[in-house]
Amino acid sequence: MSQKAALFTLGCKLNQYETMFLQEQLEKCGYDIVPFESMADVYVVNTCTVTNKGDYHSRMKIRQARHTNPDALIVATGCSAQVNPHKLAGISDLVLGNAEKGDLIHYLASWKKRDCADIRVSGLDRQSRFQPYFISRFSGYTRAFLKIQEGCDQRCSYCIVPAARGRNRSAIPEDILSQARQLVENGYQELVLTGIHLGTYGQDLARELERKITLCELLEALLACTARSGNGSLRLRLSSIEPTEFTEELKLLLTTSARICAHLHVPLQSGDDSILKAMHRPYTSAFYKELIEELVSKRPEMAIGADIMVGFPGETEESFQRTVQFVEALPLAYLHVFKYSPRPGTEAASLSHQIDGQTKKERCTLLRQVSRSTSYRFRRRFLHTCLPALVLEQKDRQTGRHIALSGNYIKVVTEGAKDLVNQQVSVEITDVSEGSTMGKVVP
Repeated sequence: MSQKAALFTLGCKLNQYETMFLQEQLEKCGYDIVPFESMADVYVVNTCTVTNKGDYHSRMKIRQARHTNPDALIVATGCSAQVNPHKLAGISDLVLGNAEKGDLIHYLASWKKRDCADIRVSGLDRQSRFQPYFISRFSGYTRAFLKIQEGCDQRCSYCIVPAARGRNRSAIPEDILSQARQLVENGYQELVLTGIHLGTYGQDLARELERKITLCELLEALLACTARSGNGSLRLRLSSIEPTEFTEELKLLLTTSARICAHLHVPLQSGDDSILKAMHRPYTSAFYKELIEELVSKRPEMAIGADIMVGFPGETEESFQRTVQFVEALPLAYLHVFKYSPRPGTEAASLSHQIDGQTKKERCTLLRQVSRSTSYRFRRRFLHTCLPALVLEQKDRQTGRHIALSGNYIKVVTEGAKDLVNQQVSVEITDVSEGSTMGKVVP
C-alpha cells in the first residue's frame, strides 16, 4: 500500500511553483497526494516569513497537520524554515531550508524518528547559481507558473527576503524555454513568470553566458519559442516588477504585445518620499507616478496593481494621508495593503518611532476601502465592452458559474463558459459591483 503525502503552500507564487515541484517528486516516488485536511503519512508545509502573519499561519498549518495525524512525519520548509528553523523545530520533525527543499525525497529516504527535529538549513550567502526545478504540470491550476529568477540583492530596510532567499540568481534561458515548451505541450494557455526580483533577470548570467541577456530579451524569446511550439496565442504574464527596472525596450514590449497580458504589479510601498527614503526604496513618488501614467497612456486597458505598506516606523498621520491621496490620484487597478511587521535582523526593526498595532489596523482598513473603490472604478470602465479572457476551473461560489480571467486581471463570473475551461474566449462585461464582475461569453 503506497504512502500518502499532503502539501500546503503559504505566501508567494514562487512558493506555489516550488510546492508543485515537490509534489511531482513525491508522486514519482510512489506517494499518493491527498488533501491537506486528510490523513497522510507525510505533511509538507512550505512556509512564509514576509510578515508576522505569514509566520503565524505557517506554525498554525504545522500544528494542524500534527493534530490530524500525530504519527505522521511533518516537514517544514520554505522561508520561515530558512530564517527561523529552531522555532519550527519544536512542532515539526524535519526542517529544510530553501537550498535543501529540492532534495526532499533524499531526506525522506534517510529520515529516522528522533526525540528532536532534524534541522537541515544552510546559509544562502554562497548560493551563486540558480537551482532549476522542472515541472510538467501545475496541478489544480488552469494557468502555470514559470520560475525564472531567485533571490534579491536590493536591501530594503524592512525586508527579510534576502536572508530567506539569498542573492539574485537567474535561470539560464535554455532551461526556461525548455520548461515553457513542456507546459505548452501539456495544454497550458497562460504562463505566469515568477521570481523574487524579476526585473534583474539575467544580470548575473553575463559571465556564464558570455553575453548580456535582459528580461525583455527573455520575453521575446518565449514569445517566439511558444509560437514555434504550436501555440501562437499563449499568454505571458509577469508576476511583479520593481519601478526602476522598466527599460525603454521593456516598456515598448509590454505596451504593444497582445500576447503579454495587460497587467503589471508594480510595488510602491508608500506615497511619501521621506518614508520611501527610510525604506531604502530607490525611487521617489514622482518617478513612480510618471511611470504608471506612461504605461497606462500607452496601453489604456492595462491593469496595474501596487503593494502598500502601512505603519512603517516614523509614518506620521500626515505621511500616511499623503500616501492615501497619492494612490487615489493614480490610474491603478487594485492595491495589496499590508501592515509593517518588524523582521529581526532588518534595519527597520531597530528604528525608533515604531507604530502601534491599533493605528496600523485603522490605516489598513482605510486603505483597503480605497483599494475597493480603486478596483470598482477600474472594472467599471469596461462595462458593456468585450475583453479577451481565459476560462478557469475556478467557479464562483454564489452562482456556480466559471470564472474567466481577463488579460487585464479582471475575474469575470461568466455565463456560457461551462464547457470552455482552459480556452481563451471573448467576454462581454454585463454588470460591475464593488464585490464582483459579471459577464457572458460572446462569439
